[in-house]
Amino acid sequence: MPTRPFASAVSRWGQDPWSRGSWSLIGRHGSPADRVRLGAPVAGRLRIAGEATHPTRAGMTHGAHEQGVAAADWALGRGFTRVAVVGAGFAGLAAARRLVEGGARVQVWEARERTGGRAAPVEVGGCSFDLGANWLQQYDDNVLARVGEGIGLRTVATDFTDPLVLGPPVAAPDAARLRRELDRRTAAAAPGTSLGRVVARWLRSPQPWTRQEVRRFVDAEVVLDAGAPLSWLSARHGVEAGVGEGDRWIVGSYGLLVRHLTRGLDVRLGRPVRRVETTADAVTLVGDGHRCSVDAAVVTVPVPVLASGAVEFVPPLPAAHRAALSRLGAGRVEKVVLRFERGFWPRHPAGYYRVHGPRAGEVSEWLDATPADGTPTLVGLFAGPWVERLWAGTDLDVAEAATGIVRAAVRERAGAPGPG
Repeated sequence: MPTRPFASAVSRWGQDPWSRGSWSLIGRHGSPADRVRLGAPVAGRLRIAGEATHPTRAGMTHGAHEQGVAAADWALGRGFTRVAVVGAGFAGLAAARRLVEGGARVQVWEARERTGGRAAPVEVGGCSFDLGANWLQQYDDNVLARVGEGIGLRTVATDFTDPLVLGPPVAAPDAARLRRELDRRTAAAAPGTSLGRVVARWLRSPQPWTRQEVRRFVDAEVVLDAGAPLSWLSARHGVEAGVGEGDRWIVGSYGLLVRHLTRGLDVRLGRPVRRVETTADAVTLVGDGHRCSVDAAVVTVPVPVLASGAVEFVPPLPAAHRAALSRLGAGRVEKVVLRFERGFWPRHPAGYYRVHGPRAGEVSEWLDATPADGTPTLVGLFAGPWVERLWAGTDLDVAEAATGIVRAAVRERAGAPGPG
């Protein structure tokens, strides 16, 4: 059995200064209305866009794309002909493309030295994989899926409802019943209640399930989808739709879509925006030795970056926008890509595996990405305490530890003794 991958890559979204986390989430005092408030126009010349401003498709690339298009249509509708876009993720690229199509002159300022935002393709052992966004979700109703079909992207479906759970054999309860019970409890929660409080009450009286069954369900369906403390997450709105609705991953990575959407745009890489100044007749972007005055601006910076003050707004954002920001946030879900000379995990039609750790909140899921080029490849997502512990090391440390976790789980499922 192989002891280590021949190639690997590790994400660092929690440490990325232009992300500061994964996708947006709603805190216990918030609601989807805060997403709408954050995306409302400011002073008639400024608009914040991105997945965090979508009331029903937050956390998804096509939600970001739709909000970028909506912001561009707003700017074009007001007759603006010179527009700046801050950020070259899917919201920014969508806004820029629609603006150019509408006849506007557009500059895109991107802080990183690449486009794509939280879609981050990386070459691992001769093939491209995603360290950020991985799936085209809600595929049948996904505008980016239609773009992908137009350029001949190859995709592979993942059935998130049918994971193969690796590790010691454990009887699997009816996940659909558990989901209905969680939905019933969260719907009945008082406004301002945290998801952690709801789960704690459930665990005190879990019948007809065991505490372990409820805990493992919450870890898999909530912790792994959010990567945020349940004590912060909204009971009513913290678990949002999206995952498991016709998901397909892109063979060759999201980079294929990013390159297509970037083509022909004026994107200025390595140009972070430090200040956005809005007056009655212009918006001015100020960066490190750079300055640009335009008719309007679309800002697609992630919520945690906006909330950190990394971008100063002059005058400050309106009170409603600042309040919305205070009730939104992002968790931390990290990814590792592992490539092996030969596979050691069991075949599963869905190509989707789950591993639970010995402690509450320790959970990971694994995508068998071998169809990318035929080389045995696992892409793992980690959240909860495992992230804090494993990601304290180097990338090689993370890859080795993650390999050990999945190897041990495979051996335990097969009934063979092995290290934990």
